[in-house]
Amino acid sequence: MLKLSTFLLLLLAAAHSVSAHTYLFRFNVDGKDTDRGQYIRAYRESTVNSPVKDVNNKDLRCRTDKMNAKDTQNLTLTAGVKFGLEFHEGDEDTTRFIEPAHRGPGLIYLAPLESNGEGDVWFKIFEKGYDPKTKKFYTEVLMKSGGKMEFTIPEDIKGGDYLMRTEFIALHTADKEYTAKSKDDGAEFFPNCAQIKLISKGTLEPKGYPIPGIYKSNDPGILFNLWDKYDSYVIPGPPMYNADAGTPVNQEGGPPGDEGEPSDEGGEPTKPTKSSKPAKPTTPTNPDKPIVKPVVVKKPCQRKKKRSYQ
Repeated sequence: MLKLSTFLLLLLAAAHSVSAHTYLFRFNVDGKDTDRGQYIRAYRESTVNSPVKDVNNKDLRCRTDKMNAKDTQNLTLTAGVKFGLEFHEGDEDTTRFIEPAHRGPGLIYLAPLESNGEGDVWFKIFEKGYDPKTKKFYTEVLMKSGGKMEFTIPEDIKGGDYLMRTEFIALHTADKEYTAKSKDDGAEFFPNCAQIKLISKGTLEPKGYPIPGIYKSNDPGILFNLWDKYDSYVIPGPPMYNADAGTPVNQEGGPPGDEGEPSDEGGEPTKPTKSSKPAKPTTPTNPDKPIVKPVVVKKPCQRKKKRSYQ
């Protein structure tokens, strides 16, 4: 039988199916919050947090049809220096990150800005799924940090102008494959793209992949039963870029102040300061080297039966 806790979670998720989604809200650079949407390709305000369902849809790229680079400012970031990203489900910074049932991995890609995201140009610089030790997905880590994460772009990446694509994949309806006849089924994708100017002494130009094109609707990490018993999860998409052949890239991406592996404690949500001023695109000084951290994956509590909602 379906456990009461699972049943209640399903009801809660169904009740919040419209407002349960998420999007890239703003950045934090040099301790200052940017404005909502600043440096980010324009939202579709009427569906700002709505998911992409079809892995072959061009919306999977940046979840917008406003792809003119001249309409968006470039945020200056320095490789090897931490900066913050913030995600919310609503248009206020007090709204939560995402509905708890929307569990899944988080990923970050880069592509040369001059490509405008078209062609074999996207390479992955961050991915976290779930950790069988803590039994939590990466989205659950960010739920406890109020949708805030810190990240460092690797220092070996060549400097220049880039599109930065953030993405979360919610798996609560992923036990059945999305098709034209079953549009309510399948994983939900929440991508956004920002424009950055990367200051770096690196020279690496990693191999790129097309978006759409990196996922198939029946990939193991996309067709996945979150409500059944499992002890592993395969993060979908291309491999992480390699600094050189056979050398894995060091990753980072925990909640603010997290200097080790994300734990059940995560990072406590902190209410954004109303007096925060928008950050100007300046080059941070005295850069630190990226913190070397192992890939951390997390899984949710075990579920024995499928969900019956969107």
